[in-house]
Amino acid sequence: MLGAAVLLGTAAAPTAAATTFPPLPGDPPAPPGADPRSPRPDIVVLVLDDVPELDGRLWTRMPNIGRYLVEEGMEFTDTHGETPTCAPGRAGLLTGLHTHNHGVSETDDGTLFQPDETIATELQSVGYHTVEVGKYLNLFERFYPKWPPGWDEFHGYGGDYYDYTLWNNGLPRRYGHRPSDYSTDVIADLTVGALRRAPKDQPLFAWITPYAMHKPRAVAPRHQQAKGCSLPRWRPQGYMEKDVRDKPAYVQSRKIKQPGGYELGRICRGLLSVDQLVGRVARKLKQLDRLDNTILILTSDNGMTYGSQRILHDKKSPYASQVPFYVRWPRVLGRDPTDVTERIQNIDLAPTLCEIAGCELGPFPTGQAKADGRSFLKLLTGERDVLERQAVLTSYQDSERRMPSYWSVTTTASSPLAREACAKRRSAGCRWTYTEYETGEVELYDISNGSCHAWKRRMKGDPCLLDNRAGERRYADVQTSLRRELARLRES
Repeated sequence: MLGAAVLLGTAAAPTAAATTFPPLPGDPPAPPGADPRSPRPDIVVLVLDDVPELDGRLWTRMPNIGRYLVEEGMEFTDTHGETPTCAPGRAGLLTGLHTHNHGVSETDDGTLFQPDETIATELQSVGYHTVEVGKYLNLFERFYPKWPPGWDEFHGYGGDYYDYTLWNNGLPRRYGHRPSDYSTDVIADLTVGALRRAPKDQPLFAWITPYAMHKPRAVAPRHQQAKGCSLPRWRPQGYMEKDVRDKPAYVQSRKIKQPGGYELGRICRGLLSVDQLVGRVARKLKQLDRLDNTILILTSDNGMTYGSQRILHDKKSPYASQVPFYVRWPRVLGRDPTDVTERIQNIDLAPTLCEIAGCELGPFPTGQAKADGRSFLKLLTGERDVLERQAVLTSYQDSERRMPSYWSVTTTASSPLAREACAKRRSAGCRWTYTEYETGEVELYDISNGSCHAWKRRMKGDPCLLDNRAGERRYADVQTSLRRELARLRES
């Protein structure tokens, strides 16, 4: 986390009782040990569009995000999208399901989504007042109904900066190309209004989803010449890799572009309006006496490659899965900034929020009984350091053929391979990622000692994915184990 490292501290781990809540009317009995004085938290989730994790350099230019989330929040430094694309990523966030289980496999076709069982429907069922403002899924304008289940107040669209139709509780309103139609500002206005109208006697769940910074990365007129976004170019060790003979054909076919690094100034200026949205939301929550017990989350629907392995700007490769993830919850976590290094995925968010609120996801329209993701509440509260799962699954199954479909498995600290065949085996620090493409091509990397942005070539491991070890005799046992684990995860 660039620019915030000096702020890091170690807050005392809250007690388990601090995160249990009494039942609302009609709820099942509260868990043993619930504190009747501890009201259920409000939950506000901000989902950005196509914003990668990078190294925190964007957030150092954002005064409100910096204050409320970087300086007073918890950063999950190893968070990944289960599928690194838009509609599948959003469906995974809402359901906690793998892409092959929620069925939204097409990057730009949210009409495949079945919204009958989501975090919104579950939180609504246990007494939360639920609000959605902003991009729901791609092609939302083709959805029926225009007011999906689970939302008490819904202001959704398919996404754009200008010239779009936003559906307000099922009724359309057309926005044009005036400065006041800039969608991030419209979303901010609608969000503040929804917070003001929220019933005082109900906990709140707000899902805020601006289009920033999706292409064409439009910047609000007032920020076109904004100062303070003169950032160092993005150029980690894997940037525009020279020797890609060990990479799949789709990487080898790409030319080296912008060798000096990726310019982030326009993205930074576009995020300034998002930062103002965060400030307005925080001030309104404080005015309503909700802010201290609000779980405020910032993340993205998917990551993006800005030059890694010669992929200048794309989100479909297995190199693009990492996303930002910050959580602020002063009443339980305090205000000291902390880091959590355990790997989590976007599909873990909905199960976590359900555990906090006292609900459980499932059954789903497909017949699946429970979510695929796993709650990380005990990571939040400091009761655990790991989720005790050996590996996680990622995939890309879109019919678009600019990039071959693939399945990937990545190990965690709980894996039996944590002490196998890498330089950090003595400390159980070995991490591996293994990918199988539909073309038959295979990749195997020792990703120990990540993240890539903090790694140098003299250091152990290979988190920048420079040396593909697939097929090497020394790593044959690791590759065999990961091939079996990938098959198991795909079947389970």
